[in-house]
Amino acid sequence: MLISPVLSFALVIAGGQTSPTQIPQTQTGTVAGQATTSVANIADLQKPASAGDASAQFELGKAFEQGSGVQQNPEQAAIWYRKAADQGNAKAQNSLGVLYWMGEGVEKDKKEAVKWYHMAARRGDASAMFNLGAAYYNGEGVMSIDDNQAYAWFLLSEDGGNSSGRDAAQRSKSEHGPAALNEACFTVGEMYEKGNDLPKNLDAASAWYRRAAEKGHAQAQVNLALLAMAAKNYGDTRQWCERAAKGGNGGGLFCLGFLDQQGLGVEKNPKSALKWYEQAASHGNNAAMQRLGEMFANGEGTKQDRAQAFVWFVQAARRNKDATAAAASLRASLSPKEWKDAEKMLKAQGLDPQKITEVLSSAKP
Repeated sequence: MLISPVLSFALVIAGGQTSPTQIPQTQTGTVAGQATTSVANIADLQKPASAGDASAQFELGKAFEQGSGVQQNPEQAAIWYRKAADQGNAKAQNSLGVLYWMGEGVEKDKKEAVKWYHMAARRGDASAMFNLGAAYYNGEGVMSIDDNQAYAWFLLSEDGGNSSGRDAAQRSKSEHGPAALNEACFTVGEMYEKGNDLPKNLDAASAWYRRAAEKGHAQAQVNLALLAMAAKNYGDTRQWCERAAKGGNGGGLFCLGFLDQQGLGVEKNPKSALKWYEQAASHGNNAAMQRLGEMFANGEGTKQDRAQAFVWFVQAARRNKDATAAAASLRASLSPKEWKDAEKMLKAQGLDPQKITEVLSSAKP
């Protein structure tokens, strides 16, 4: 049987809770208020649909799906939805996804359904966003259950005016708490910033990051700072860096060091930058370790100490190829005394100087 438009939440009898339905959401309304298409309307749709009009193709597919004005025919519904979907019609993309999810008119394939939901969601379709959320919520058509992805898509659906998305977002909030809301907002911000799941939109990314940042999400604060820096708004950059740094976030501490080192919004202050970088490095920030290596090597903000610079490059090289190259280059030019000093510092950190030398010697330039 073809999918009927239904309420997108079903009552779970045991416990009286609500959860995302196993039946995905289409754009066809509710059962009571289902739109109808007359035989005359069908005739009017056939010509433009056959001529390639995506909107007419979608409407024709919907008529065949519902049996409205024509005999119900899921195979024909899938054909017309696909024609419109291939032209980028978001409603058709979502509706085709629903057919794949239910196995109506096409072979059941929930992974294929999710693919079409993603296409429609990228074009702003709130029903598709809800369907994606439900897929991640239930772990169907995706790799596994992912509560954060589910919550993020429910929030996007809600933001698009979808009442089912709103209800699902409320359920996620009650299930997972405020921290999960912050993480989901951050995830939506990343979607907009990276431009993979959604069209790249830095204003939207900032708005979603801000929702999380205002509630103390440190990485959202750092990302907001980076966006502000790209816009050369150094006042906001510093504000968000400071908020992240107060929580001990390495990225926030590095950001403050970078602003002071480069003189962005303030006078250049390499000594202050060095202190911020040292704090960031103590929190495991790899970029700060590399900056410290450069500053000690050049005597910037501190007395030149090439042995100390080498040790910082070694620390950074654990995760950074550029730092590996810098460490190898510096190792080759260290004097015997500098190397002896470096050996002592490396051993104090539980590192084997000989093994490090061997690794650096074999490293590709």
